[in-house]
Amino acid sequence: MGKKCREIFKNNFARRGKIIISIIIVHYKVEKELFDCLNSIEKSQQKSIYEIIVIDNNEEPTIKSELSKKFPNVIYIKTNKNIGFGAANNLGAKVAKGEFLFFLNPDTKVFLNTIDALINFLKNHHHAGIVAPLLLNKKCNPYSLQGSAVLTPFRAIMCLSFIQKLFPENIIYKEYYLLDWDKKFIREVDVIPGTAFLVRKKIFEEVGGFDERFFLFFEENDLCMRVKEFGYKIYITPNAKVMHLWGESTKSLPNTKEIFKKSREYYFQKYFGFFWASVVELFCR
Repeated sequence: MGKKCREIFKNNFARRGKIIISIIIVHYKVEKELFDCLNSIEKSQQKSIYEIIVIDNNEEPTIKSELSKKFPNVIYIKTNKNIGFGAANNLGAKVAKGEFLFFLNPDTKVFLNTIDALINFLKNHHHAGIVAPLLLNKKCNPYSLQGSAVLTPFRAIMCLSFIQKLFPENIIYKEYYLLDWDKKFIREVDVIPGTAFLVRKKIFEEVGGFDERFFLFFEENDLCMRVKEFGYKIYITPNAKVMHLWGESTKSLPNTKEIFKKSREYYFQKYFGFFWASVVELFCR
């Protein structure tokens, strides 16, 4: 890490004034990726005063000493067990001092001025409740699938089941995953990826935060549904970019398929009732 980057980081924390943004990162057995992510935040040269909160969901206390050495200004919270993605983020949000909350996966790298661009977007679009950056792969190309329309039972059957494999070019799939989107332009969406997004803390508290009954998966669908029900809009902007090493943050988690199924079933029961949840499971299982 260069001396200049260290000075920017120290000056950011030393600068007097109100914390504008709280960056909340949930860690689970991805120490290298987490430290790379924190390094990228330092190097991104944000002008906004920020704090970083790391919630450690690992069952064993493996990163506290190393984290305090390399990143002494990071706020560290240790859970007793893996309490889930949503619950851990809620824990971070409770101690956050920022006007804005930036939920960020540890298997990411933040590009230059990304966080400031997201903050400026929400400041300039008062009707917007959430904005997400464009997600890039290792080659710095945008992922084709990011952001979506509302996940209804019909869309789930057409896009998440064997039907999509039989008819991969079906129009419902294209509409649900917004495949007509030219990613050089801002796009209003119904659901952003949970990988990285900025939300006004006031709105996050207003809608009740993450539903902790989602251990992992579909929690962003649920949160976005509630934000839109309160009358706010949701966007993805290519003016802010984050590299995502897809799957790194969940590769150490056992039983991901079963967790995915439980979250899917709960989502459809919550919004569409037991009957449609059962129909979706019949097709998708």
